[in-house]
Formats: sequence, structure tokens, C-alpha cells
Amino acid sequence: TTQMGIFHHPQKEIYMDRPKFVTNLIRRQKGLASLKHKEVAIFNIDGTYGTYQIKVGPVDPMNHSRSIEIVGQIHHLFATKNNIHPLPTRQEIDNNLRGTVIMRDVTVHLFDEKGQGIAVQIKQPNGIHPMKNINLAGEDGDKIITGLGTNEKMANEAYRIVQEDILKSLQLKY
Repeated sequence: TTQMGIFHHPQKEIYMDRPKFVTNLIRRQKGLASLKHKEVAIFNIDGTYGTYQIKVGPVDPMNHSRSIEIVGQIHHLFATKNNIHPLPTRQEIDNNLRGTVIMRDVTVHLFDEKGQGIAVQIKQPNGIHPMKNINLAGEDGDKIITGLGTNEKMANEAYRIVQEDILKSLQLKY
């Protein structure tokens, strides 16, 4: 139940073994451990960065895993052409957020077929959709904004942020 994962840090990438996202959810959310193979669980989480509804699907007999679907809203995201973060980095602050797109009230719809926590499948209406953008990145910002709904890298970065927020909230809850 572990997999090799990549955790992004502003200065470096950290490689380590970690349990699947669905496994972490089952460990931390009451009632999921007793979920039968064909049962589905839906629950809500109020996180630090947003609010989410999580749907844990039935066990897929082909790959023996559960799907995860997350629909929610993140308060703010800060995007550059290379990264997306829930808070601006120190470097972005030092540069007065130049080169950054500030996204407010970001709706997320993320689907992970195997619940692994590594990548989401881009199917409409998957992705991230901000209600308001503040573009401090010029032409690069325009590209970031137009690609939000279909950009796989951005959706996966948003998925990473949402996973961390959900797991931290569950850890604090119990």
C-alpha cells in the first residue's frame, strides 16, 4: 500500500515512500475502515485553505483500489508559470508578487481513479476554476489563466495542495 511519491518543496523535490491517499483517508476518517467493498462514503472537510466534499468510491475489482473524487473551494491560490501554492512563497513576496497570478475562490473538481494521490485525470469539469484572477504576471499570467481548466500540471499541483489540507485537517480533528 505504499508508493513512490514526489513531494514538491520550493527549493527541491523530495522523493519518499508514502501510503496511498485513499489509505491515509481510511486511517484518519472515522467510519471508513469499516466500509464494505461496494459501499461509497461521502464526507465534508473544512481545511485551512478551503472546504471540500470527498467521495470515496467502491473497490474496483480490476485494480483493488478505491477512487477518490473531491469537489470543493480553495480560498486563494498563487500561481506562477512553474508552480502553484496556497500561500505566496518568500521569493514571490520579496518580488512584490510580480510574475504571479492570484486566484480567489477557486472551485476544484478532482478525480483520482485509483486513489493513489499522484495524479488526477483531466475530464471536464475536472480542474480548477477561479472566480476572480489578479494577474501580476503579464502575458505569462494570461497563459496561466487560460490553461487552468485543462492544464494537467496545475490540476495535479492543486490536488497535492488539497490532499495536504485534508490530511492535516483530519489529523487535527482526531
